[in-house]
Amino acid sequence: MNELECIRAFVKVVEVGSFTEAARQIGTVKSVVTKRINQLEEHLELQLLLRSTRRLTVTDGGSDFYERSVHLLAELDNAKAAVSSVEWGLTGNFRVSCISSFSASYLADDLCEFQQEHPDLKIELQQNDHFCDPVQEGYDVCLQAPGSAGNILEKVDILPLRRLIVATPDYLMKNGSPERPDDLKSHRFAHNNHIDPDCIIRFTDQEHPLEVAVNPDILTNTIWMLRAAVLKGEHMAMMPAFFIENELQSEQLVPVLPDLKIQSSQLSAYYRRSSFVPMKVRIFVNFLQRKYGEHPSWEQRILEKHPNLMLALRPTNHP
Repeated sequence: MNELECIRAFVKVVEVGSFTEAARQIGTVKSVVTKRINQLEEHLELQLLLRSTRRLTVTDGGSDFYERSVHLLAELDNAKAAVSSVEWGLTGNFRVSCISSFSASYLADDLCEFQQEHPDLKIELQQNDHFCDPVQEGYDVCLQAPGSAGNILEKVDILPLRRLIVATPDYLMKNGSPERPDDLKSHRFAHNNHIDPDCIIRFTDQEHPLEVAVNPDILTNTIWMLRAAVLKGEHMAMMPAFFIENELQSEQLVPVLPDLKIQSSQLSAYYRRSSFVPMKVRIFVNFLQRKYGEHPSWEQRILEKHPNLMLALRPTNHP
């Protein structure tokens, strides 16, 4: 019996709630996971899990053992990482999930740079535009907009996702340029109803916050469709600044109501909450925070071209 492998199998089963899924994430078959759990229970002389055809339940003793095992494994992983090299080089597998738009625009390059700094680290990147639970889905870190994290996940903000309303010059020439937020109601919109299901644009001027309901002709859960619809010259849309930097710089797209600030979100890192966060997670999160900060480089470049966006792209806590 390999006691450490058995403990890891037990922790994974509890976290994902399934022998089959635990086996998939570990990289083995269900029968091996079942055998390891049985061996661990026999070794401890304690029933850890109650199995039935419909559900899996952790016993009181199993719950206590799980909490202690999580701390044990995290401390062990940190100890292994700490001695992997004198330069704090990282080793092992590192699975990352990220929203597709930021993966394509920036994170793919970031991960290549991070792997160059830690060449013994094996990196896997998967794109997911739904909210991912890193524990349930087997990731070390998930980079995404805020969602329901529960008590088992830690959330760390990485960078602001400030948004702009944009249209093509041809669209504005044909349909006129809105002068006030209420003017948006008479324009054709493409809208991401995954991010804003109520189809309301929220302006966050501290003195006069305002909500404007739009009636989109195009609804989608993918930002790629928004950009395609706007570039056709028949709609306007609201998108994060990082995603449309090139189009703003080339003036394929122009800002609408540039002197107003739209409610922003954050790209956040989610990982399993623990007293002993794995070193590769901590180093990666710090790497991204240092690189981007509160005023990312794309906003600075956009402002050089469009200084009238100073209010729209200012940090939320800006005086």
